[in-house]
Amino acid sequence: MNLTALALVLLLLHLLVCLLLWRMVRKGLLDAQGYFLPFMLLIPFWGPICVLLLTTRNALTDRAVTPPDLEKLRINEELFRSILVENHEARETTVPLEEALIVNSAEQRRKLIFSVLNDDPMQYYDLLQQARMNEDSEVVHYAATAMAQISKQADLTLQRHEADYAAKPNDPEVLAAYSRYLGEYLDSGLVQGRAAEIQQRQLIRLLKQQLTAGLDFRLGCRLAQAYLAMQEYDEAERVLEKLTAQWPQREEPWLLRLRSAADRKDGDALRKTIRNIQEQDVYLSAKGRETLRFWQNEKEGDDRV
Repeated sequence: MNLTALALVLLLLHLLVCLLLWRMVRKGLLDAQGYFLPFMLLIPFWGPICVLLLTTRNALTDRAVTPPDLEKLRINEELFRSILVENHEARETTVPLEEALIVNSAEQRRKLIFSVLNDDPMQYYDLLQQARMNEDSEVVHYAATAMAQISKQADLTLQRHEADYAAKPNDPEVLAAYSRYLGEYLDSGLVQGRAAEIQQRQLIRLLKQQLTAGLDFRLGCRLAQAYLAMQEYDEAERVLEKLTAQWPQREEPWLLRLRSAADRKDGDALRKTIRNIQEQDVYLSAKGRETLRFWQNEKEGDDRV
């Protein structure tokens, strides 16, 4: 009985010591990690003693491995993993797409076509047209298949816009979406000849319908471009005159007037447009300045002749 009572007293003493140490940890007086506490509680006497010795040693030597240290190590590891090493092999085998079709091996040409098909074939439409003329019959087959798929998808999208417009001809959003896609469809070169002419006429009708609410800069430029594509220069000039009168310092309509004069082979109109651009102090982008210099050189050459 005495031994049992002694054991209970010692156990209670142990629990009191553990409680005291735990309170010291909670108050920050003792730097012990939470995972030490079960060992301290389950190992009578020696558990608390070991925890005290360990925390004392860490405090004296400042070598404790704390969670912030572990987190720092984890972050450093992620930073090292995020550093990309340049793939010199891939860089050495990278060539322009057009060059790959012309001079590279048949295997590389086929890999190129497969990568185009797996990416976005529409943005490589011009490349696919070149590939159709390749001497490799397999490349030609894949390119033709891709172009047929592109054309089919574009036609289906166009039909959907046509159906939406037929159902809601006065809906501004439907009208804008239809005219925008039709312009992209014509610019892509997917349609040629008489079919392109019919669609160009439809685009002109759509743009004119949108402009009934008033002259809009972007829509006006698109309408002028559509007239130029149809070689209806008088109609294009009427639109461009309105645009340059209302927005005299915007370059797009002036550059379209240069194109119109050049297409008509009208030297006087070309010189007048160049002079107006210079007098109006039109803001020109790098491409616009290059275009103006080109036509200035052409005009000067014609004057010398």
